[in-house]
Amino acid sequence: MFRSIAATLSILALIAAPAICADDEAALIKQAAPNKPIVKPEKPRKLLVFTLTRGFYHDVIPTATLALQIMGEKTGAFEVTQTDDISFFEPDKLKQFDAVCFQNTTGEVFTPADFDKLSPDDQAKAVERRHRLRQSLFDFVTSGKGLVGVHAATDTLYTWPVYGSMMGGYFNGHPWNEDVVIKLDEPDHPLNAAFKGQPLRVADEIYQFRAPYSRKHQRVLLSLDTSQTDMKKQGINRDDDDFAVSWIQQVGAGRIFYCSLGHRHDIFWNPQILAHYLAGIQYACGDLKVPGTTPEKQPDAGWLPLFDGQNLNGWICSEGSWAVEDGVMTRKGGGDIWTELQFADFTLELDFKVSAEANSGVFFRTGDLNDCVQTGIEMQVYDSFGKETPTREDCGAIFDCLAPSKNAVKQAGEWNHTALTCRGSKINIVLNGEPIIDMNLDDWTTAHKNPDGTDNKFNTAYKDMPRKGYIGFQDHGHDVWYRNVRIKPLAD
Repeated sequence: MFRSIAATLSILALIAAPAICADDEAALIKQAAPNKPIVKPEKPRKLLVFTLTRGFYHDVIPTATLALQIMGEKTGAFEVTQTDDISFFEPDKLKQFDAVCFQNTTGEVFTPADFDKLSPDDQAKAVERRHRLRQSLFDFVTSGKGLVGVHAATDTLYTWPVYGSMMGGYFNGHPWNEDVVIKLDEPDHPLNAAFKGQPLRVADEIYQFRAPYSRKHQRVLLSLDTSQTDMKKQGINRDDDDFAVSWIQQVGAGRIFYCSLGHRHDIFWNPQILAHYLAGIQYACGDLKVPGTTPEKQPDAGWLPLFDGQNLNGWICSEGSWAVEDGVMTRKGGGDIWTELQFADFTLELDFKVSAEANSGVFFRTGDLNDCVQTGIEMQVYDSFGKETPTREDCGAIFDCLAPSKNAVKQAGEWNHTALTCRGSKINIVLNGEPIIDMNLDDWTTAHKNPDGTDNKFNTAYKDMPRKGYIGFQDHGHDVWYRNVRIKPLAD
């Protein structure tokens, strides 16, 4: 639900430390907040501040929300709507915002807290809604909107690896809650202008992060200065001295800003930190034009892991039909496996391995999981090693529509690498470094017919196949394995 500043102040009065009342906090925030935006907004901006928790509740949440509201009003940079109602992530509601801020959220926020006590029918409805809200947030970001994370935003949605990648990493402990020195990884970056090239000394709870955090993905702006930090603290889990504090990145056409500072109340009346947040929010909203990545420093920018080698989070399949063994997705029998998200334009990379005489396939842009053959496109995965002239049913083919230009598959038992790119009507496939498919769906104008006059099995002209849908791996009764599955959404 939405809370006004007055309502937030009432909450603050109940939970604030005795030494500082709600009115005093509001006065401190107003004094510290920037007087003007970093850049003039291109249009009125709306920021959704989401504060639901399914785990630890930070008592700073009302203070942080108030700071964002005051800062938005004082600078005119954005208008805040605060909520803990997940219905705001329904597509028709979410589209009104320019960015969404996960403000000290924790846990599985799109799953009911009493999920285990629900009836089977209600659980199924809850899962369906969870999928829909995740899809909505993913589409929101990748279509060109913004995502902002404050502190515990990285302690959220562990069962959805795409979220972890978009946010930039997952929380992995906080060894420090004390005075520390924060260094500027990029002193001249516009989002760091408030620090005037100087390190920041601040007291706060300092997070460390685990995968998918990587400097190959995101552009780190601030990090802990380990040369001025007690590195003998209990609970330090990294051995590379890389304790990032703030970063930005791009996914598809979307912009992400995250800062872990935000556990203590006084963080939100620190002028430099508020200015840093303002710059980050204006970047996420699309007003502050700065690159989120540099190719030489972030070569993996924009890539999202669909399979992390640990579990099947983010996938849909019958229980026991697929398993994870030694970091590999392994077919066990019992049906296909599908991403819970749908994708439109993208590059998909993966490794696959087949057994002797095996048959499988990579479905993509599949519109109906109950009729995947007639509503999706399939890249054939098949043991056709050594065949001189591949057909429309051999490995790498767009099944029954277009044969690969060459037979590039390795023999059974060896790993193959493929990169599949969809952009509008164009489909390109590279198998083991060899370009094998260059296809324009718009050339397939007639049901059951290929452009060369040969027949195919499809009831719909291939040009009319869905341009957005699920990605899946086919169970055709043979042993097949997949690993290193990742996707890069492509901006329009």
